[in-house]
Amino acid sequence: MSIQASAVTYTKAGPDLAKVLTNTKFDIDLSKIKPTQVVVKALGTPINPSDVVQVLGVYPSPPKFQQLGNDSDVKYAIGGNEGVFKVVAVGNDVADYKVGDWVIPKLPSFGTWRTHAIADVTEDPFIKVSSDDDSAIDLNEAATISINPSTAFQLIETYNDWKQGDWIIANAGNSQVNQYLIQIAKIYSINTILIIRSGKQNETELKNELKKLGATLVFNDEEIKAPNFIKELPELTSNGNVRLALNSVGDETVAILIDALSQDGTLITYGASGGNKKISYDSTAQLFKNITTKAYWLTKNTKANPQLKVDTINKLLKLYQNKVIQSPTFNKAKFDQSQDLAQLVLHSISSTTGKQVIVYE
Repeated sequence: MSIQASAVTYTKAGPDLAKVLTNTKFDIDLSKIKPTQVVVKALGTPINPSDVVQVLGVYPSPPKFQQLGNDSDVKYAIGGNEGVFKVVAVGNDVADYKVGDWVIPKLPSFGTWRTHAIADVTEDPFIKVSSDDDSAIDLNEAATISINPSTAFQLIETYNDWKQGDWIIANAGNSQVNQYLIQIAKIYSINTILIIRSGKQNETELKNELKKLGATLVFNDEEIKAPNFIKELPELTSNGNVRLALNSVGDETVAILIDALSQDGTLITYGASGGNKKISYDSTAQLFKNITTKAYWLTKNTKANPQLKVDTINKLLKLYQNKVIQSPTFNKAKFDQSQDLAQLVLHSISSTTGKQVIVYE
């Protein structure tokens, strides 16, 4: 039996995505599967900003070049770093996976924008998250568990001595990471302040939605930059300990984050969605409050310590199963074999209606 498959591939990164990304079709001959190999079928693969900048060639994590089917020796870079797959065939020596298991790639650069993949289990390529039998988590949760909720969880796990009533403040308040962060923080009895961009038409609705998810306070960037705004918040004036500030934008709100931090607080930069900008703030805050600034990058953490990623996923699975966190909404782009997968990915990248996840029929 042969499976007809598709992948969104490229041979060289570049700025024109329409020219760089190609829909490459290939076959997988199941009779040629090696004893230690498994074949997986895509169920859902998100389109993340980091995936796009990797294709553009500006992401510091290079893609992995690999062959697609059984026979071709040509190797391609395959777009995408996140997604959930179902095992559809296993080699004779495979004991840890069975047909129907739901798995996610353990390491970055697996190449998730494809309908099928062959993987060798000796390389320990996957983390099992569910199966057709137990339905531990749903497709929405499984497809998006690897990056944003893992980032949020690890940012909070940076500390192991949180005290009830401690605070976190973050810019890019309505980002996917922060929507998970406020839910996880609530479990730890940590208060959160989110900063969203001003001028949004649905600002009141957005603030209410974030508070329903668990945010303590939500302000726009115009409100919060008023003189002494943070220092005069009633919730903070009575010994409110703002231990952690999270920056994923790199704009003028960084100075506000620093100003909000309490004595011995920490600023962590984990993204740069605002582009290549300089971060600036009053140096006396660092001097007199003993502020620490550091970076966080999930990809680097995972490569350095793959077991940390496994542990993070297993802890998140329990939170999902206990219904104490939920996935933010996203838009599904449905794919069937009559479509050009690369064109669907390009359309999803250009969409302005929020996070896109390709689901495969």
